Amino acid sequence: MSMREEAIKLAVAGFFLGMIIGDAITAVFASTDGIVLAAPELSEKYGYVTAVIIQTLLSGVLGAVAFGATIVYHMEKYSILAATGIHMAIAYLTMLPIANILWWTGRTVEGNVVIIVMTLCMYTTIWFSVYMSYRIEIQKINESLERKRSGKE
Repeated sequence: MSMREEAIKLAVAGFFLGMIIGDAITAVFASTDGIVLAAPELSEKYGYVTAVIIQTLLSGVLGAVAFGATIVYHMEKYSILAATGIHMAIAYLTMLPIANILWWTGRTVEGNVVIIVMTLCMYTTIWFSVYMSYRIEIQKINESLERKRSGKE
């Protein structure tokens, strides 16, 4: 499978996952009386049903971009740090306008700062996790090579 086909496959899966995750997060954070699947401000502007459709589709777009962009981790020309930075930039530049359109940030400076801080924390964690998994894998390879050199295998 080519990288392009893999990216498309990831984006399609990400679209559906993004719809589910976006609606679930909105239900948790926007619901005060019963389950609500769109921010109240979005519902006031477009009506509840249209707001839910907009919310669901844009969450899908965010998921598609975020998942599709993970293909950057498969490109050997990028270091882990570079791949993480590229992915973060793509995801953040997609998330910020969508978050504002959907009123996830309340369209305030504070809300946007929260998004920036959450994004930085999330990607620091992602980078550290990937770095540690690669480090452990390299350690296993080195141990295996050492055993072969010493004749213990």
